[in-house]
Order: sequence, then C-alpha cells, then structure tokens
Amino acid sequence: MGHKDIMLDPDEEKEKIYEGIHELYLQGKTVKIRERKSGFPAVDVDCEDIHIITDIISLEQWWQKNEAKRKQQLNTQKQMK
Repeated sequence: MGHKDIMLDPDEEKEKIYEGIHELYLQGKTVKIRERKSGFPAVDVDCEDIHIITDIISLEQWWQKNEAKRKQQLNTQKQMK
C-alpha cells in the first residue's frame, strides 16, 4: 500500500484529510498512526482507503483546535438548557 505524502501541503488541505479520517473514526473505523522509519516528525496514518504521510505537529495542532471547538459547542448546548 502506497502512502500519499501530504507533509508539504497547505494546512487547509491537510485539515480536510484529517476531518475525513476523523469522520471514519466516529463511524467506528480503525485509525493507525505510526512513526515513519525516517523519524520525527513524519508519521504514517492509515484508515480504510486513506494512507498518508504527514507531520505529527500539524496533526496535533488540528486535534487541539478541534477539541477547543467541541468544548465550546458543549458549553453552548449546556447554556441553552
């Protein structure tokens, strides 16, 4: 299985791919993240038909940004009750 290298892609493009992977994860699909043999910060991410090489730094930044959004949504929902 070949991996598409997105390490040099713009953050917006990476985030679209990360969102797609996250949607699959929410559907119960397995996501595997492994450090590449070339070393930090490169990682392989595999989920269903998505196989990418990305950098763990942008992946973690995306995760933190989305966690903040989710927390804000939960707070808004609690305030509406």
